[in-house]
Amino acid sequence: MKKNNKRINKIKFEPKLKYYEIEYLVEHTTFKEKEIKNTQVYNLIKKLISKASPTYKDKFDKKWFYFYLPIKRSGCSITIPFSIMEYKKEFFVGFHQLGNLHIKKGKKKIEKEYKTIFKETLRFIPLIKKTKNEILKKTIPYDIRTGKIKGKYIMKKSMLKKEKEKILLFYEKHLKKQLKISQISLNKYLKVAAICYQAAYGKKTKNLSSLKMYKRWADGRDGGMLSIKNWNSKEEFMDWEKSGRWIGSHPFEIVFSGHNHGIHLYPPYEENPYYSLQVTNYAYARDFIKMVKSLIKKKVPFQARELKEVIEYLSGETYFTVNDYDEHVFYYIPSKEYKDLYFLHIEWDKIEVPKWKEKEKW
Repeated sequence: MKKNNKRINKIKFEPKLKYYEIEYLVEHTTFKEKEIKNTQVYNLIKKLISKASPTYKDKFDKKWFYFYLPIKRSGCSITIPFSIMEYKKEFFVGFHQLGNLHIKKGKKKIEKEYKTIFKETLRFIPLIKKTKNEILKKTIPYDIRTGKIKGKYIMKKSMLKKEKEKILLFYEKHLKKQLKISQISLNKYLKVAAICYQAAYGKKTKNLSSLKMYKRWADGRDGGMLSIKNWNSKEEFMDWEKSGRWIGSHPFEIVFSGHNHGIHLYPPYEENPYYSLQVTNYAYARDFIKMVKSLIKKKVPFQARELKEVIEYLSGETYFTVNDYDEHVFYYIPSKEYKDLYFLHIEWDKIEVPKWKEKEKW
């Protein structure tokens, strides 16, 4: 390994682009690509993908992962990964953590740096091959590399094994009772929701009626649920539920979340004669556990099918992706603090390269 490092250190490769230039050229946006209509850039991409076999292809599109662009950042030479997808004879280029480009043929005037991106990538490929990918290991920064880490290494507090086993046993005994309920009224639904609120929010629920609790913490889009005339009528509530008029609203999201969804309490229906408690945003995982425990104590017919997964998360056994988009993500910062606390616990992904076409002339 030392010989390889010496050999790589002797190689001089001076990137022509800077990191801030790529940020400007790509214009970071998660859901939209910056459109470039320029045949010269288009042809450079065609030349680039001709050097490697597609990583994935079907009858609609082809994808190439693991291309690398050398750039300067804070005075250092680094490389950043990007991918290319060809769809209907157009190209979509995705730069990890930066943004996306949509390349078409055309004569639109563009900054010369767009051509430089793909010229530099082409210029860098022989060096990747010559060093047998070792140069990538030395130049891809750890805040850009991806991997995974268990939650227990980054969470401030994890659930103890004893508590985990106790809750699961408590829930298992609850399920064995096979509690069922066929129909409920709106008042009954709000009273069960109130059990959840009181368990999770304690003193904050003092002197609040079940309706006021619902209005305080729920999504607010009740889909006409609160407009039911007779709140004590099981028939009216079940007819409203079966009608589907509420679809598109969130009457059962009893804890609202601006990110994804919070906590849902679904009422019973014919196929499932019990309430269903679900959590989507795990920022509410501890509130969810408090609700589960209280519903069991109150002998409410309910199920929480995600309970095991939530407990695994709170116990720190769930993996977080590192520097990548996922439900649970951890961003690594290249600093002494992060290196001391987290580095040894991260399982870094293997650095991949495309399958090069060996006969291709460079």
